[in-house]
Amino acid sequence: MMCMKQNSRKWITLLVAMFMVLWTVAPVWAQTTGERTTSEKEEVVYGELSGSGAAKKIYVVNIFENQRDILDYGNYSSVRNMTSQDKVNQKGDQITLQTKEDTLYYQGELENAQLPWDIEIAYFLNGETISPSQLAGKSGNLEIRIKIGENKKAFPAFFENYALQVTAALDMEKCRNIKTKGATEANAGGNRQLTWTLLPETSRTIKIRARVTDFEMEPISFNGVKLNIDVKVDNAQMEERFSQLSETVSAIDSGAKKLSAGTKAVRQGAERLSSGTGFLSKSIEELAAKTKAAEQLKTASGEIKGAAGALSQGISQIKQTVSYQAFKEVMRQKGLDLDSLKAGNQQLLGTLSSLKAMENIPQEYRQQIAYAEQVLEGNLAALAGMEGYLTAAAQGVSEAETGAKELLKSYEIFDTAIGTLCGQFESMDFSAVQKLKEGADSLAGGSANLEHGSSALSRGTGALKENTLDMSSRMEAAVSDMLSGISGSSDSDSSALSFVSEKNTNVKAVQFVIKNEPVEITEQEPPAEREEEPLRWWQKIVKLF
Repeated sequence: MMCMKQNSRKWITLLVAMFMVLWTVAPVWAQTTGERTTSEKEEVVYGELSGSGAAKKIYVVNIFENQRDILDYGNYSSVRNMTSQDKVNQKGDQITLQTKEDTLYYQGELENAQLPWDIEIAYFLNGETISPSQLAGKSGNLEIRIKIGENKKAFPAFFENYALQVTAALDMEKCRNIKTKGATEANAGGNRQLTWTLLPETSRTIKIRARVTDFEMEPISFNGVKLNIDVKVDNAQMEERFSQLSETVSAIDSGAKKLSAGTKAVRQGAERLSSGTGFLSKSIEELAAKTKAAEQLKTASGEIKGAAGALSQGISQIKQTVSYQAFKEVMRQKGLDLDSLKAGNQQLLGTLSSLKAMENIPQEYRQQIAYAEQVLEGNLAALAGMEGYLTAAAQGVSEAETGAKELLKSYEIFDTAIGTLCGQFESMDFSAVQKLKEGADSLAGGSANLEHGSSALSRGTGALKENTLDMSSRMEAAVSDMLSGISGSSDSDSSALSFVSEKNTNVKAVQFVIKNEPVEITEQEPPAEREEEPLRWWQKIVKLF
């Protein structure tokens, strides 16, 4: 029996010795097989802030799944295994750990670490600044200002690539008439939950106003995650729209050049009409002075009647040519509907205005959008100017047409009666001739202005055409650049940047969970019970009775 015990002790001693040898040799073997890569993990960065937003404590929870021999890095002031009793070995910034757990969490506390966001929280009660500790239990008109910007002391990659979700919960029994801007609002139990989402590289000041009674408030949370939005833009549809715009602008340019040529002809005709009416007026005056030559008067009267008829007919033809409706019909026959064009430009202008209203659009993209808006507004202005000029010209032609018709009507009566009433020739009223002359002079001046404006319009549409030839490709590039800042890859194998150490090259995800201190009323502890003094011997005797 004694022999069996001794043999058992020998075997146990041998096994322990072999275990110790293997334990000491194993790390050496791992090092000689080549440099190890860090273990795959996720990092959750926790930040504890003061009531005003100053960082008080920052620690990281590292999460490992299906890792048995863990290698990690981090300059932690202290580490703690949150899952098991396995020892966390810390040597400088190197962390090693062996475990059998399928999922392991260990916490490392950081000193002098910097969060990516600089957060300042200020409270104002009835317009006066108040500290969070003094605010608890107060009543009145409250304003909370949360100022968020980039922490210049922190590594910039997180501020540039991570979105920040800000959540504030207000007790609706203690807070009334809650007002804020830009928040997603929801009721969660008895709280009014306000949530803001700040895109990467976004600085913002959030304001919350409320009427409060016995005020208390849960911590304000700031959750940062890498933004990964699957944004799909229909480039083909966008390219088609801008190609249509370019084609429309080209058609407008062609129409403007034709309009310029037509207004030149109108101006020349109006000048000849003005000269002719001047000559007609002068001829009528001379004719009235020559009442003795009756036969010549009849012949001249017939010629004047024919000229007045031809003049009235010519002005009517000019009116049909100058009309804006006639111009629209001509353009429609050419395949361009100006009313549809105007509506399409206004719709596209509204679309660009909605795109410009998006938050966190860089200035260079806003300039591209503003440029497109200028192009569209110039297009609409061109159509409006075209309509204005043609309408003004048509009005002048209408006045001239009215005068011509009145002249023709009066002259027909005059020509009928001239044979028998030649003696009364001087008493005839030729004021219509003067009206015709004034209308013709007005038409000549207006047509000159129309020609000048249409020439300027033609030059402008030419420049517009030149600047919109490659608008499709330029806008596509601008939109792609703008969306590249907020879209990301859905590839789950892509590594994230470690918040703790650049040596950690196998990080799946990094998340920030930040909270400030709550505003709460401190409960007063009840007074400690007074300990009774021990009774003396004589007091004990008295107590017996």
